Amino acid sequence: MKGPGKLSIKARITLWYAALIVMICTVAIGFLFFVSRHAQDVYCRDTLQSAMVVILDEMEIEHGVLEIDADIDEIPNVYASLFAPDGSLIYGRRRVDAPFEREAVRTVSDGTHSWVILDEWVDLPDYEPVWVRLHVSADLSAGVSHAIWRVCLLMLPLLAAAALLGGYMITKGALSPVVQMTQTASAIAQGSDLSQRCMPAGYGADGDELHMLSDTLDAMLDRLEASFEREKRFTGDAAHELRTPLNAMRMQGEYALSRDSKEEKDEGIALMLEKNEEMRMLVDQLLMLARLEAGRMPMEDNVDLAAMIEGIAQDMEPVAQEKDMRILTVLQAAGVRGNRAMLMRAVINLVDNAIRYGREGGTVRIELENSGDGVCIRVTDDGEGLKPDALAHVFERFWRADGARTTQGTGIGLSIVQLAARAHGGSAQVHSEYGKGCMFTIRLPEK
Repeated sequence: MKGPGKLSIKARITLWYAALIVMICTVAIGFLFFVSRHAQDVYCRDTLQSAMVVILDEMEIEHGVLEIDADIDEIPNVYASLFAPDGSLIYGRRRVDAPFEREAVRTVSDGTHSWVILDEWVDLPDYEPVWVRLHVSADLSAGVSHAIWRVCLLMLPLLAAAALLGGYMITKGALSPVVQMTQTASAIAQGSDLSQRCMPAGYGADGDELHMLSDTLDAMLDRLEASFEREKRFTGDAAHELRTPLNAMRMQGEYALSRDSKEEKDEGIALMLEKNEEMRMLVDQLLMLARLEAGRMPMEDNVDLAAMIEGIAQDMEPVAQEKDMRILTVLQAAGVRGNRAMLMRAVINLVDNAIRYGREGGTVRIELENSGDGVCIRVTDDGEGLKPDALAHVFERFWRADGARTTQGTGIGLSIVQLAARAHGGSAQVHSEYGKGCMFTIRLPEK
Protein backbone atom coordinates (compact mmCIF):
# COMPACT_ATOMS: atom_id res chain seq x y z
CA MET A 1 0.00 0.00 0.00
CA LYS A 2 1.41 3.39 -0.96
CA GLY A 3 1.89 5.93 1.79
CA PRO A 4 0.15 9.31 1.95
CA GLY A 5 1.44 11.77 -0.63
CA LYS A 6 3.23 9.09 -2.63
CA LEU A 7 2.41 8.45 -6.26
CA SER A 8 1.67 4.96 -7.48
CA ILE A 9 4.08 3.23 -9.83
CA LYS A 10 1.52 3.64 -12.62
CA ALA A 11 1.38 7.42 -12.04
CA ARG A 12 5.15 7.73 -11.81
CA ILE A 13 5.74 5.76 -15.00
CA THR A 14 3.09 7.83 -16.79
CA LEU A 15 4.66 11.11 -15.67
CA TRP A 16 8.15 9.98 -16.57
CA TYR A 17 6.92 8.79 -19.95
CA ALA A 18 5.14 12.09 -20.64
CA ALA A 19 8.15 14.11 -19.46
CA LEU A 20 10.43 12.07 -21.71
CA ILE A 21 8.16 12.57 -24.74
CA VAL A 22 7.89 16.34 -24.08
CA MET A 23 11.66 16.58 -23.60
CA ILE A 24 12.31 14.71 -26.85
CA CYS A 25 9.82 16.91 -28.69
CA THR A 26 11.37 20.07 -27.22
CA VAL A 27 14.84 18.97 -28.27
CA ALA A 28 13.51 18.04 -31.71
CA ILE A 29 11.80 21.44 -32.07
CA GLY A 30 14.96 23.24 -30.97
CA PHE A 31 17.01 21.22 -33.40
CA LEU A 32 14.49 21.91 -36.16
CA PHE A 33 14.61 25.64 -35.38
CA PHE A 34 18.41 25.60 -35.39
CA VAL A 35 18.57 23.68 -38.67
CA SER A 36 15.96 25.99 -40.19
CA ARG A 37 17.89 29.14 -39.20
CA HIS A 38 21.13 27.65 -40.40
CA ALA A 39 19.55 26.67 -43.72
CA GLN A 40 18.15 30.19 -44.10
CA ASP A 41 21.55 31.73 -43.36
CA VAL A 42 23.20 29.45 -45.90
CA TYR A 43 20.50 30.25 -48.43
CA CYS A 44 20.94 34.01 -47.95
CA ARG A 45 24.75 33.82 -48.16
CA ASP A 46 24.73 31.62 -51.27
CA THR A 47 22.07 33.81 -52.93
CA LEU A 48 24.04 37.00 -52.28
CA GLN A 49 27.33 35.52 -53.43
CA SER A 50 25.77 34.13 -56.62
CA ALA A 51 24.04 37.43 -57.30
CA MET A 52 27.33 39.31 -56.76
CA VAL A 53 28.99 37.23 -59.48
CA VAL A 54 26.13 38.00 -61.87
CA ILE A 55 26.16 41.76 -61.11
CA LEU A 56 29.90 42.10 -61.54
CA ASP A 57 29.58 40.53 -64.97
CA GLU A 58 26.90 43.07 -65.91
CA MET A 59 29.02 46.15 -65.06
CA GLU A 60 30.97 47.77 -67.94
CA ILE A 61 32.94 50.98 -68.56
CA GLU A 62 32.25 52.53 -71.94
CA HIS A 63 33.92 55.80 -72.89
CA GLY A 64 34.71 56.49 -69.24
CA VAL A 65 31.11 55.98 -68.19
CA LEU A 66 29.90 53.20 -65.88
CA GLU A 67 27.26 51.22 -67.70
CA ILE A 68 24.93 49.12 -65.52
CA ASP A 69 22.62 46.56 -67.11
CA ALA A 70 19.07 46.90 -65.91
CA ASP A 71 18.88 43.07 -65.55
CA ILE A 72 20.52 43.32 -62.15
CA ASP A 73 17.22 44.54 -60.73
CA GLU A 74 15.50 41.39 -61.91
CA ILE A 75 17.43 39.01 -59.65
CA PRO A 76 14.71 37.50 -57.39
CA ASN A 77 14.60 38.86 -53.82
CA VAL A 78 17.99 40.60 -54.20
CA TYR A 79 18.41 44.38 -54.22
CA ALA A 80 21.62 45.95 -55.56
CA SER A 81 23.18 49.32 -54.78
CA LEU A 82 26.42 50.97 -55.92
CA PHE A 83 28.33 53.53 -53.86
CA ALA A 84 31.29 55.75 -54.51
CA PRO A 85 34.34 55.33 -52.29
CA ASP A 86 33.09 58.21 -50.11
CA GLY A 87 29.80 56.37 -49.54
CA SER A 88 27.61 58.46 -51.86
CA LEU A 89 24.91 56.51 -53.71
CA ILE A 90 25.63 55.92 -57.42
CA TYR A 91 22.91 53.42 -58.28
CA GLY A 92 19.99 51.79 -56.55
CA ARG A 93 18.59 52.65 -53.15
CA ARG A 94 20.15 53.18 -49.76
CA ARG A 95 18.14 50.70 -47.75
CA VAL A 96 20.23 50.68 -44.62
CA ASP A 97 23.08 52.77 -43.31
CA ALA A 98 25.92 50.53 -42.24
CA PRO A 99 29.67 50.75 -42.62
CA PHE A 100 31.10 48.84 -45.55
CA GLU A 101 32.93 45.58 -44.88
CA ARG A 102 34.56 43.83 -47.77
CA GLU A 103 33.23 40.34 -48.57
CA ALA A 104 31.30 40.15 -45.26
CA VAL A 105 27.79 38.73 -45.11
CA ARG A 106 25.98 40.43 -42.23
CA THR A 107 22.52 40.91 -40.83
CA VAL A 108 21.66 44.54 -40.10
CA SER A 109 18.48 46.42 -39.23
CA ASP A 110 17.26 49.93 -39.81
CA GLY A 111 14.80 49.72 -36.94
CA THR A 112 11.93 48.69 -39.18
CA HIS A 113 13.33 45.95 -41.39
CA SER A 114 16.18 43.48 -41.16
CA TRP A 115 18.47 42.82 -44.08
CA VAL A 116 21.22 40.42 -44.94
CA ILE A 117 23.88 42.39 -46.84
CA LEU A 118 27.05 41.61 -48.78
CA ASP A 119 29.60 44.32 -49.64
CA GLU A 120 32.23 44.05 -52.35
CA TRP A 121 34.97 46.55 -53.24
CA VAL A 122 35.33 46.62 -57.02
CA ASP A 123 38.32 48.14 -58.88
CA LEU A 124 37.10 49.16 -62.33
CA PRO A 125 39.53 49.88 -65.20
CA ASP A 126 39.61 53.55 -66.24
CA TYR A 127 37.11 54.34 -63.53
CA GLU A 128 37.13 55.03 -59.85
CA PRO A 129 36.54 52.02 -57.47
CA VAL A 130 32.98 51.43 -56.27
CA TRP A 131 31.28 49.59 -53.43
CA VAL A 132 28.68 47.07 -54.50
CA ARG A 133 26.15 46.28 -51.77
CA LEU A 134 23.54 43.53 -52.14
CA HIS A 135 20.52 43.27 -49.85
CA VAL A 136 18.12 40.43 -49.18
CA SER A 137 15.29 40.71 -46.69
CA ALA A 138 15.79 38.77 -43.44
CA ASP A 139 12.25 39.44 -42.28
CA LEU A 140 10.71 36.73 -44.44
CA SER A 141 13.00 33.96 -43.22
CA ALA A 142 12.74 35.21 -39.65
CA GLY A 143 8.98 35.23 -39.98
CA VAL A 144 8.96 31.65 -41.21
CA SER A 145 11.17 30.60 -38.28
CA HIS A 146 9.01 32.42 -35.77
CA ALA A 147 5.87 30.90 -37.27
CA ILE A 148 7.40 27.43 -36.96
CA TRP A 149 8.43 28.17 -33.37
CA ARG A 150 4.95 29.43 -32.43
CA VAL A 151 3.28 26.38 -33.97
CA CYS A 152 5.65 24.07 -32.11
CA LEU A 153 5.05 25.88 -28.82
CA LEU A 154 1.32 25.57 -29.33
CA MET A 155 1.72 21.86 -30.07
CA LEU A 156 3.75 21.12 -26.93
CA PRO A 157 0.73 21.12 -24.55
CA LEU A 158 -1.13 18.87 -26.97
CA LEU A 159 1.88 16.56 -27.16
CA ALA A 160 2.11 16.54 -23.36
CA ALA A 161 -1.58 15.65 -23.06
CA ALA A 162 -1.25 12.93 -25.69
CA ALA A 163 1.86 11.60 -23.95
CA LEU A 164 0.06 11.50 -20.60
CA LEU A 165 -2.92 9.69 -22.08
CA GLY A 166 -0.76 7.30 -24.10
CA GLY A 167 1.57 6.70 -21.17
CA TYR A 168 -1.37 5.97 -18.89
CA MET A 169 -2.90 3.50 -21.34
CA ILE A 170 0.43 1.77 -22.00
CA THR A 171 1.31 1.61 -18.30
CA LYS A 172 -2.16 0.39 -17.37
CA GLY A 173 -1.93 -2.40 -19.92
CA ALA A 174 1.63 -3.30 -18.92
CA LEU A 175 0.89 -3.37 -15.18
CA SER A 176 -2.50 -5.06 -15.35
CA PRO A 177 -0.91 -8.53 -14.91
CA VAL A 178 0.92 -7.17 -11.83
CA VAL A 179 -2.40 -5.93 -10.42
CA GLN A 180 -3.91 -9.37 -10.97
CA MET A 181 -0.90 -11.02 -9.33
CA THR A 182 -1.28 -8.68 -6.34
CA GLN A 183 -4.98 -9.49 -6.05
CA THR A 184 -4.23 -13.22 -6.23
CA ALA A 185 -1.49 -12.93 -3.60
CA SER A 186 -3.85 -10.92 -1.37
CA ALA A 187 -6.58 -13.54 -1.80
CA ILE A 188 -4.09 -16.28 -0.89
CA ALA A 189 -2.95 -14.34 2.19
CA GLN A 190 -6.51 -13.72 3.37
CA GLY A 191 -7.96 -17.11 2.53
CA SER A 192 -4.87 -19.34 2.89
CA ASP A 193 -5.75 -21.06 -0.39
CA LEU A 194 -2.31 -22.04 -1.66
CA SER A 195 -3.76 -23.80 -4.70
CA GLN A 196 -4.23 -20.45 -6.50
CA ARG A 197 -1.49 -19.25 -8.84
CA CYS A 198 -0.31 -15.78 -9.84
CA MET A 199 -0.11 -16.13 -13.63
CA PRO A 200 -3.09 -14.15 -15.04
CA ALA A 201 -5.42 -16.19 -17.23
CA GLY A 202 -4.92 -15.60 -20.94
CA TYR A 203 -1.70 -13.61 -20.49
CA GLY A 204 0.57 -14.12 -23.48
CA ALA A 205 4.17 -13.15 -24.35
CA ASP A 206 5.66 -16.26 -22.85
CA GLY A 207 9.16 -15.63 -21.55
CA ASP A 208 8.89 -11.92 -20.71
CA GLU A 209 9.76 -10.39 -17.33
CA LEU A 210 6.23 -10.75 -15.94
CA HIS A 211 6.19 -14.41 -16.89
CA MET A 212 9.50 -14.83 -15.06
CA LEU A 213 8.07 -13.05 -12.00
CA SER A 214 4.85 -15.08 -12.01
CA ASP A 215 6.80 -18.32 -12.55
CA THR A 216 9.01 -17.48 -9.59
CA LEU A 217 6.00 -16.67 -7.40
CA ASP A 218 4.15 -19.79 -8.54
CA ALA A 219 7.23 -21.93 -7.83
CA MET A 220 7.37 -20.38 -4.36
CA LEU A 221 3.68 -21.15 -3.85
CA ASP A 222 4.27 -24.72 -5.06
CA ARG A 223 6.98 -25.14 -2.43
CA LEU A 224 4.83 -23.51 0.25
CA GLU A 225 1.85 -25.69 -0.62
CA ALA A 226 4.02 -28.82 -0.59
CA SER A 227 5.59 -27.70 2.69
CA PHE A 228 2.20 -27.10 4.31
CA GLU A 229 0.96 -30.44 3.05
CA ARG A 230 4.05 -32.14 4.51
CA GLU A 231 3.56 -30.32 7.80
CA LYS A 232 -0.10 -31.32 7.94
CA ARG A 233 0.79 -34.92 7.18
CA PHE A 234 3.70 -34.77 9.59
CA THR A 235 1.51 -33.41 12.39
CA GLY A 236 -1.11 -36.07 11.82
CA ASP A 237 1.46 -38.87 11.62
CA ALA A 238 3.32 -37.63 14.70
CA ALA A 239 0.08 -37.42 16.66
CA HIS A 240 -0.80 -40.94 15.52
CA GLU A 241 2.64 -42.34 16.41
CA LEU A 242 2.68 -40.66 19.83
CA ARG A 243 -0.88 -41.72 20.63
CA THR A 244 0.03 -45.41 20.73
CA PRO A 245 2.76 -45.21 23.41
CA LEU A 246 0.74 -42.63 25.36
CA ASN A 247 -2.28 -44.91 25.45
CA ALA A 248 -0.06 -47.83 26.42
CA MET A 249 1.48 -45.78 29.25
CA ARG A 250 -1.96 -44.80 30.50
CA MET A 251 -3.19 -48.40 30.44
CA GLN A 252 -0.05 -49.65 32.23
CA GLY A 253 -0.42 -46.89 34.81
CA GLU A 254 -4.02 -47.86 35.44
CA TYR A 255 -2.96 -51.52 35.60
CA ALA A 256 -0.21 -50.75 38.13
CA LEU A 257 -2.57 -48.69 40.30
CA SER A 258 -5.18 -51.45 40.31
CA ARG A 259 -2.74 -54.12 41.54
CA ASP A 260 -1.79 -54.88 45.11
CA SER A 261 1.19 -57.04 44.28
CA LYS A 262 4.52 -55.21 44.18
CA GLU A 263 5.74 -57.45 41.37
CA GLU A 264 2.73 -56.56 39.20
CA LYS A 265 3.15 -52.84 39.96
CA ASP A 266 6.84 -53.04 39.06
CA GLU A 267 5.94 -54.83 35.85
CA GLY A 268 3.51 -52.05 34.89
CA ILE A 269 6.04 -49.36 35.71
CA ALA A 270 8.73 -51.15 33.67
CA LEU A 271 6.41 -51.26 30.67
CA MET A 272 5.64 -47.56 31.14
CA LEU A 273 9.37 -46.78 31.11
CA GLU A 274 9.77 -48.85 27.96
CA LYS A 275 7.04 -46.90 26.20
CA ASN A 276 8.53 -43.67 27.52
CA GLU A 277 11.84 -44.64 25.91
CA GLU A 278 10.03 -45.21 22.61
CA MET A 279 8.52 -41.73 22.86
CA ARG A 280 11.91 -40.21 23.69
CA MET A 281 13.48 -41.84 20.66
CA LEU A 282 10.62 -40.61 18.48
CA VAL A 283 10.90 -37.04 19.80
CA ASP A 284 14.69 -37.05 19.34
CA GLN A 285 14.31 -38.13 15.74
CA LEU A 286 11.57 -35.57 15.15
CA LEU A 287 13.85 -32.84 16.50
CA MET A 288 16.65 -33.99 14.22
CA LEU A 289 14.28 -33.93 11.25
CA ALA A 290 13.21 -30.41 12.14
CA ARG A 291 16.83 -29.22 12.41
CA LEU A 292 17.77 -30.89 9.13
CA GLU A 293 14.88 -29.26 7.26
CA ALA A 294 15.59 -25.87 8.83
CA GLY A 295 19.29 -26.11 7.91
CA ARG A 296 20.37 -25.44 11.49
CA MET A 297 22.91 -28.25 11.70
CA PRO A 298 26.54 -27.02 11.69
CA MET A 299 28.65 -28.45 8.85
CA GLU A 300 32.18 -27.82 10.12
CA ASP A 301 33.46 -31.29 11.09
CA ASN A 302 36.19 -33.10 9.16
CA VAL A 303 34.76 -36.61 9.33
CA ASP A 304 36.93 -39.72 8.93
CA LEU A 305 34.23 -41.97 7.53
CA ALA A 306 36.20 -45.21 7.80
CA ALA A 307 36.90 -44.71 11.53
CA MET A 308 33.32 -43.60 12.15
CA ILE A 309 31.80 -46.63 10.40
CA GLU A 310 34.20 -49.03 12.13
CA GLY A 311 33.09 -47.63 15.50
CA ILE A 312 29.42 -47.97 14.56
CA ALA A 313 29.94 -51.58 13.48
CA GLN A 314 31.57 -52.43 16.81
CA ASP A 315 28.79 -50.72 18.78
CA MET A 316 26.05 -52.49 16.79
CA GLU A 317 27.68 -55.93 16.95
CA PRO A 318 25.94 -56.94 20.23
CA VAL A 319 22.56 -56.00 18.69
CA ALA A 320 23.33 -58.13 15.63
CA GLN A 321 24.42 -61.09 17.78
CA GLU A 322 20.97 -61.18 19.38
CA LYS A 323 19.70 -62.38 15.97
CA ASP A 324 22.77 -64.52 15.38
CA MET A 325 23.86 -62.07 12.70
CA ARG A 326 27.31 -60.73 11.94
CA ILE A 327 28.44 -57.34 10.60
CA LEU A 328 31.03 -57.35 7.81
CA THR A 329 32.87 -54.15 6.88
CA VAL A 330 34.81 -53.38 3.68
CA LEU A 331 36.18 -49.87 4.10
CA GLN A 332 38.41 -47.60 2.05
CA ALA A 333 39.98 -44.45 3.44
CA ALA A 334 37.63 -41.51 2.84
CA GLY A 335 36.55 -38.31 4.52
CA VAL A 336 34.02 -35.52 4.12
CA ARG A 337 33.38 -32.14 5.68
CA GLY A 338 30.02 -31.85 7.37
CA ASN A 339 28.20 -32.81 10.55
CA ARG A 340 29.61 -35.90 12.23
CA ALA A 341 26.59 -36.52 14.47
CA MET A 342 24.21 -36.29 11.50
CA LEU A 343 26.24 -38.73 9.38
CA MET A 344 26.65 -41.11 12.33
CA ARG A 345 22.88 -41.10 12.92
CA ALA A 346 22.26 -41.82 9.21
CA VAL A 347 24.63 -44.81 9.17
CA ILE A 348 23.31 -46.11 12.51
CA ASN A 349 19.77 -45.94 11.14
CA LEU A 350 20.78 -47.94 8.06
CA VAL A 351 22.63 -50.59 10.10
CA ASP A 352 19.79 -50.81 12.64
CA ASN A 353 17.32 -51.15 9.76
CA ALA A 354 19.42 -53.94 8.20
CA ILE A 355 19.62 -55.83 11.52
CA ARG A 356 15.92 -55.32 12.21
CA TYR A 357 14.70 -56.61 8.84
CA GLY A 358 17.59 -58.90 7.90
CA ARG A 359 17.50 -62.69 8.00
CA GLU A 360 18.35 -64.33 11.32
CA GLY A 361 21.79 -65.81 11.10
CA GLY A 362 22.53 -63.60 8.08
CA THR A 363 25.07 -60.88 7.40
CA VAL A 364 24.96 -57.09 7.36
CA ARG A 365 27.56 -55.77 4.94
CA ILE A 366 28.86 -52.20 5.25
CA GLU A 367 31.00 -50.87 2.40
CA LEU A 368 32.84 -47.55 2.10
CA GLU A 369 34.13 -46.75 -1.36
CA ASN A 370 36.20 -43.73 -2.40
CA SER A 371 35.77 -43.30 -6.15
CA GLY A 372 37.87 -40.14 -6.45
CA ASP A 373 34.98 -37.85 -7.31
CA GLY A 374 32.88 -38.81 -4.30
CA VAL A 375 32.23 -41.21 -1.44
CA CYS A 376 29.78 -44.09 -1.44
CA ILE A 377 28.43 -45.81 1.71
CA ARG A 378 26.47 -49.05 1.16
CA VAL A 379 24.61 -51.06 3.77
CA THR A 380 23.29 -54.41 2.51
CA ASP A 381 21.19 -57.06 4.26
CA ASP A 382 20.00 -60.50 3.16
CA GLY A 383 16.46 -60.22 4.48
CA GLU A 384 13.15 -60.45 2.68
CA GLY A 385 13.60 -57.19 0.78
CA LEU A 386 10.96 -54.85 -0.54
CA LYS A 387 8.28 -55.26 -3.18
CA PRO A 388 8.67 -53.01 -6.27
CA ASP A 389 5.65 -50.86 -5.36
CA ALA A 390 7.16 -50.12 -1.94
CA LEU A 391 10.47 -48.70 -3.19
CA ALA A 392 9.00 -45.26 -3.97
CA HIS A 393 7.82 -44.84 -0.35
CA VAL A 394 10.87 -46.04 1.56
CA PHE A 395 12.13 -42.55 2.53
CA GLU A 396 8.69 -41.13 3.39
CA ARG A 397 8.08 -40.21 7.02
CA PHE A 398 6.28 -42.79 9.13
CA TRP A 399 5.90 -45.10 6.14
CA ARG A 400 6.55 -48.72 7.03
CA ALA A 401 6.25 -51.80 4.87
CA ASP A 402 3.47 -54.22 5.77
CA GLY A 403 5.86 -56.77 7.19
CA ALA A 404 7.67 -54.12 9.23
CA ARG A 405 4.67 -52.97 11.22
CA THR A 406 5.10 -55.82 13.69
CA THR A 407 8.65 -54.70 14.55
CA GLN A 408 9.66 -51.89 16.84
CA GLY A 409 10.57 -48.62 15.11
CA THR A 410 9.53 -45.02 14.58
CA GLY A 411 9.18 -45.06 10.79
CA ILE A 412 11.31 -41.92 10.30
CA GLY A 413 14.83 -43.35 10.43
CA LEU A 414 15.16 -43.56 6.64
CA SER A 415 13.77 -40.04 6.25
CA ILE A 416 16.65 -38.85 8.40
CA VAL A 417 19.07 -40.79 6.17
CA GLN A 418 17.80 -39.04 3.05
CA LEU A 419 17.78 -35.56 4.61
CA ALA A 420 21.28 -36.06 6.05
CA ALA A 421 22.61 -37.06 2.60
CA ARG A 422 20.99 -34.04 0.95
CA ALA A 423 22.28 -31.70 3.65
CA HIS A 424 25.81 -32.79 2.68
CA GLY A 425 25.16 -32.24 -1.02
CA GLY A 426 24.61 -35.94 -1.70
CA SER A 427 21.78 -38.39 -2.16
CA ALA A 428 20.31 -41.60 -0.77
CA GLN A 429 18.97 -44.52 -2.84
CA VAL A 430 17.60 -47.99 -2.24
CA HIS A 431 17.90 -51.10 -4.39
CA SER A 432 15.99 -54.25 -3.57
CA GLU A 433 14.87 -57.51 -5.14
CA TYR A 434 12.00 -59.04 -3.25
CA GLY A 435 13.20 -62.13 -1.40
CA LYS A 436 16.90 -61.17 -1.74
CA GLY A 437 17.34 -58.28 0.69
CA CYS A 438 17.97 -54.55 0.39
CA MET A 439 20.93 -52.34 -0.36
CA PHE A 440 20.85 -48.70 0.81
CA THR A 441 23.39 -46.29 -0.66
CA ILE A 442 24.51 -42.87 0.51
CA ARG A 443 26.53 -40.87 -2.00
CA LEU A 444 28.49 -37.84 -0.76
CA PRO A 445 30.88 -35.41 -2.41
CA GLU A 446 34.42 -35.87 -1.04
CA LYS A 447 35.89 -33.04 1.02
